[in-house]
Amino acid sequence: MIWASWRLQRLQLITLLGLVVAGAGAVFLVRSAMIDDLAAAGLTQCVTQALNDCAAPGGTVKAFGQKWHNPLDIGRMAVFCAPALVGVFVGAPLFARELEQGTHVLAFTQSVSRTRWMFSKLAIALVPALAALVALQWLVSWWLGAAGTLGPRMNGAFNPINFGIDHVSPAAYALFAFALGTFLGVLTRRTLVAMTAGLGVYVVARFAFSGVVDRLVTPQRVEVTPDKQLSMYDDRSLVLTEGWLDAARQPVPAERVQTVVQACKDAPGDSQEAFLQCLPQSGLATKYATFIPQSQAWQVHLADLAVFGVLAVVLLAGTTWALRRQS
Repeated sequence: MIWASWRLQRLQLITLLGLVVAGAGAVFLVRSAMIDDLAAAGLTQCVTQALNDCAAPGGTVKAFGQKWHNPLDIGRMAVFCAPALVGVFVGAPLFARELEQGTHVLAFTQSVSRTRWMFSKLAIALVPALAALVALQWLVSWWLGAAGTLGPRMNGAFNPINFGIDHVSPAAYALFAFALGTFLGVLTRRTLVAMTAGLGVYVVARFAFSGVVDRLVTPQRVEVTPDKQLSMYDDRSLVLTEGWLDAARQPVPAERVQTVVQACKDAPGDSQEAFLQCLPQSGLATKYATFIPQSQAWQVHLADLAVFGVLAVVLLAGTTWALRRQS
């Protein structure tokens, strides 16, 4: 059964291998060229430092950023979009093409059960696709790491693109996209319909569940007086909520905050000290925020895996049910 599945999908597997080899060669070449540019500009030490600590002239850093911004973004987007492509070009046609062409009838008349036939095809298609995705993810991360804080990593782990290409999230998204594609393929029995609908549902699901995943990790909370600044944005943490508390430590509605702030600005005494004294007197005692620090980004990735993994299992169960009902 595995050999038969391999024969049917060998073109797809050879294509995946070719893409990995070509991608590895391209990343190796552009990464080497970027490292040469870093050395020539005297920026080698800056990749591990904050931008404010870099001793190189600002024009040199800007020139490097302008030259390598687009190539680095192309690498990131390749990993970011890869899970959707797995669903569209690997998952959706897997069963839809056979059901559409009627070749599944021959498989159903053999001594092998439908369940075994299905899982053999799933394994032969999914495992190489995930392996190719992980290889591409590692290659791009290796490249981005060479740019350090001079590249996209300067935006932090919770930047939407950075988050989508790190840790286990790409594999979780690919597993979900693949399961979604196979389910729609069996349900619609039309390859093009499954590919189109799968892409649309995948995009909607990614946006819909992004906020849910953030809430599965216990956040930290900080409170400061009006004369101090919240520092989470400087640390590039993921801020979930922020606002003001009154003297009883109860949240103040946003409309009330705007009114008080404007009234304190218009109050007599044109100084920052007078403004800061006016805020607690008017009911804005402290600022607060709940956030997830960068050091806990791995927990959010695991929550990502849990959410999209469960969805994938449900969809694969649906695929099994729908396939067993096919005639």
